[in-house]
Amino acid sequence: MVAVTTMRVACCQLEARDLGAAPRALAEALEMCDAAAAAGAELVVLPEGTSPGYVLGSAAAGRAALAAGPDATVAFADRARRHGVAIVVGLVVDTPAGLVNAAVHLGADGVVRALVAKRFLWHFDRAWFVAGAEAPVVDGIGVLVCADARLPEIADGLVQRGARLLVNCTAWVTNEAPPRGTNPQAEFLWRVRALEHGVPAVAATKSGTEAGVCSYSGRSQIVAADGTVLAMAAAAGPDLLVADVELADADRPPRAEQHAFADAAGPPWPPRTPPLRAGYAYCVVVSDDTLLDRLGGHGARVVVGPRGVVVADDVAIETLHDDAMLVPGPARASAMRGCEFIAWVARHVSTALVVEVARTRALENRVFVAVWQPAAHGGPFIVGPSGRVLARTPDPHLPFAVGALCLLAEAATKEMAPGTDAWVGVAELRG
Repeated sequence: MVAVTTMRVACCQLEARDLGAAPRALAEALEMCDAAAAAGAELVVLPEGTSPGYVLGSAAAGRAALAAGPDATVAFADRARRHGVAIVVGLVVDTPAGLVNAAVHLGADGVVRALVAKRFLWHFDRAWFVAGAEAPVVDGIGVLVCADARLPEIADGLVQRGARLLVNCTAWVTNEAPPRGTNPQAEFLWRVRALEHGVPAVAATKSGTEAGVCSYSGRSQIVAADGTVLAMAAAAGPDLLVADVELADADRPPRAEQHAFADAAGPPWPPRTPPLRAGYAYCVVVSDDTLLDRLGGHGARVVVGPRGVVVADDVAIETLHDDAMLVPGPARASAMRGCEFIAWVARHVSTALVVEVARTRALENRVFVAVWQPAAHGGPFIVGPSGRVLARTPDPHLPFAVGALCLLAEAATKEMAPGTDAWVGVAELRG
C-alpha cells in the first residue's frame, strides 16, 4: 500500500511586463505570493522570467535590468520567511558562465534549496542565456523551466531521482492573441507529463504580451497524478490557482517501462533521422477489418487496423499496443530508430487521455501517430508531427476509415522551432 500525503499548492499566473517595467512586475509577483499564503498554500509557483523579465533582447540589457532593480531572490526569500511557505520562481540569474534562465527554489525559511537553470533553450533564448545542467530534486520537488518539458528525458530524470511533484516555471508562447491562441503544453502536453509519471504537476505561466514580441497563452494549471486538471487559469489576465495535490511516498514503485531511456537495448545513439523525402504518404486508419478490402486500389501507403499495421509501403513504421504509449520511452525508441509513423493500437488503455497522449508522442518525437481505438473510446484518428489532429472519425459508432495526406518531410526534421531541435537537445542532455 503506497502512503499518500497532501500538499496545498498555489499557481500564480502573472500579467507580462516589459523589461522597463521590471519593478512593477516584481511588486505584482510579491503581492501574488501574499495572496497565495493567505489562501493556505504550502508551496507557491510563479512563471519563467518573473523578474526582471523573459524577453531580455540581449545579455547586456538583462544585466542592466538586474543592476537597476532590487535583488529579486532576496525579495522572494523575505516573502517565504514571512509567510512560512516554499516558493519556486522564475528569475534571471547572472552566473560566472553567463546569464541563466533559472527557477529558484526557496524553502519556507527563505534559504535557497536549489537553482535550476533551463536546459532546453528555445530559439531566441540562446541569444542571451546559457544552458543549465542536471537539476537536483529537493524536498520531493522536481523543477523544470518551460521548454524543458518538451524533452521527456528531463521530467523522467527528475522522477527517477525522487520527484513526487513536477513544477514548471514557464512562459507559454502562442502565435495568436488569447483566447484563440494556445500552446501545446497548455493544451495537452503538461497533463501527459503528470500522467506518464503518476505524479502531480504544476505549471505557472504569463498572460498578455511582452516587449511586443511574445504573446502568452495563459492557462496556468495544477494537474493531478492521473492527468486530471484540478485547476486552470483563464487565457487572459492574472490569476491565482490553489489546489490540494496528493503526493505518493518517496519509496513508491516506479511505473513499468519508465527506465526505457537508459535501457542498453533501447534506441541507437546517435539517433537516426528519416531521410528528407519529397511527397506525401496517404495514411488510413480503419475502424473495422471489414473495411480493409474496400481500400484496395485507393493508393494508401499506410493502413492501420484493429491489429496494427496492415500496409506500410516504403514507410518506416512501428506498432505499439495499449499502455506502452503512456510512458515516453517506447515511442522515443521507435523515433530514434528512424520511424516516420507510429501505429498505436489502443484497445485496452488505462486512461481516457488517449488523444492527449498521442499528440504528445507525435510532437516530442516529430513523427506521425496513427491511432486505432474502439468506438466506445472515440474511434480512430491521425496526428501529425506538430501535435495537430489531422483526421478523426465523425461518428465512432459507424464503420469508418479516416485518412490524411502526410507530408513525409515533416518527420525528417526534429526542429520544434527555429534552432530548437529535439535530437540536438537530447545530445546536449547527454553532455
